[in-house]
Amino acid sequence: MPDVETPQVHLVLRAHPPMPARLGVVYQPYPWRVLKTALSIGVFWGICPYVVWLPPHYPWPVLSFCIGAFLAHRFYTGAYVVKWFAGECPRCARPLRLRAGARIGLPHVLTCYACHFEPSLEPYDLVSEEEIASDAHGIRHVLAECAGTWREERLWDQQWVTCSACGARHHATPALQAAARDENERGRLLEALAAEGRFID
Repeated sequence: MPDVETPQVHLVLRAHPPMPARLGVVYQPYPWRVLKTALSIGVFWGICPYVVWLPPHYPWPVLSFCIGAFLAHRFYTGAYVVKWFAGECPRCARPLRLRAGARIGLPHVLTCYACHFEPSLEPYDLVSEEEIASDAHGIRHVLAECAGTWREERLWDQQWVTCSACGARHHATPALQAAARDENERGRLLEALAAEGRFID
């Protein structure tokens, strides 16, 4: 049995927080993909001159050419064979479908048949996620003027930090957790100062 890999992936849709996903795949080595691509082209394109003699003549070479091109593209670009997948749409939280046996590359675009948006299944590493999630002011909100507080939550055995107001969600790396705690502390301090100001007035 080939080894099933479980890469770190999440579902990304522009202007929406990422959603966790689970993916089990079997990697297809590059030389094996090239060999199957060459065989697909060689067999189906090679029989084109011969199938033209079969009535009704015209459809068979066109069909043979198209099948060869389709299989060649499928074998070459499908770096992974899917064994299992679970994930929800970042926009509507409905389950997404990716059939077992499908050949995909990463990133891979999926279609949500509930809201008709197309989230992307993308691999990630925590270092790059920290760079995306932070800016000069600290941890990033969806809205720059958001005054919500950050809370930690667990989704699908993954730790996240989520804003209570704008819904921003980031992977809970130590640096982002510290930034979220600092921002929450500043918010509590501003609320205390504002409350004292109202009391004095």
